Amino acid sequence: MTEMSFLDHLQELRTRLIVCIVALFIAAAVAWPLSPLVQRFIQKPLMEPSLVQKVKYTMSSWAHQQFPELADRLGLEPKPPKVNPHKLNYMAPLEPFFVQMKVSLITGFALAFPVILYQLWLFFAPALYPKERKYVYFFLPFGTVAFILGGLFFLYMVWPLIISFSLAYESEYLYSMLNLTQYVNFCLRLLLLFGLVFELPLVLLILNWARVVKLDTLRRQRRLAILLSAVVAAFHADVVTMTAIAIPIYAMYEISIIFI
Repeated sequence: MTEMSFLDHLQELRTRLIVCIVALFIAAAVAWPLSPLVQRFIQKPLMEPSLVQKVKYTMSSWAHQQFPELADRLGLEPKPPKVNPHKLNYMAPLEPFFVQMKVSLITGFALAFPVILYQLWLFFAPALYPKERKYVYFFLPFGTVAFILGGLFFLYMVWPLIISFSLAYESEYLYSMLNLTQYVNFCLRLLLLFGLVFELPLVLLILNWARVVKLDTLRRQRRLAILLSAVVAAFHADVVTMTAIAIPIYAMYEISIIFI
């Protein structure tokens, strides 16, 4: 453990922030040509059958194969899901350019995340004992993998569900005109949230090793964890998004207890 003055801490913090910002901008520059590919990927739910349609077709096909007579009586004839492609619209002249910048920054943040984690670790390292500093070999790889898993979980599981729920309101009297900026902002905000939420088990595990958080305390505070999960999810208006956020947050809390 190293003794440092307040000014030394400020100097150390400034150094770490500069390194993080430089790494972020370099990674964003690398991600710039990849941003159209990322945009097409997050727009996939608009170009494919909804998740509900896929599940309904799969179940009706299975029922028709296993119980054809019963399926015919119940009218469960498998009908391939219809594809109604949706395009995003923009109204400002440079709106697509600024959206591409946001996508590049978030993609760059994901690419630079190991560097950011390492700089965060270096900032706290002087306050640790030598035997505690070896945790960096656990912190960096698992922190990076957890962030990536959180993002993939959101993109493959949660995001299609949210878009399917939104598009389910379309009818002959109601159609969607999704805005490019609002669509991408909503997706990127949740993408970052899920990436950080998946860091919760690692953070609580390290806090437990540092004797800041005790296992018995985590077990006793399950009700508080449920409440906080609901509060974080409540910042999103619709009930499907709230549920899709609250359940993984609390699940990460329970996984933290298992890990510890």
